[in-house]
Amino acid sequence: MDFSSLNEEQRSILQFLAEPLTPEELRELRKLIIKFRYERLQKMLTEQRKEHGWTQETLDEWYNEHLRTPRRKW
Repeated sequence: MDFSSLNEEQRSILQFLAEPLTPEELRELRKLIIKFRYERLQKMLTEQRKEHGWTQETLDEWYNEHLRTPRRKW
């Protein structure tokens, strides 16, 4: 695998992960990464909602929209 395209911070994380971890530690680390990504996504969505003026009603409308492509008649 070519790591030359990674920045310094990414390489340092890989070096940290080179240390042997137990299966339980790996599960815990995976949960932390998932939580980090979830919180980052929530922050981004909150910023978008504020920027565009989206309300809960807007999101509910989108959720209930029917956007499937109509079936073709053969």
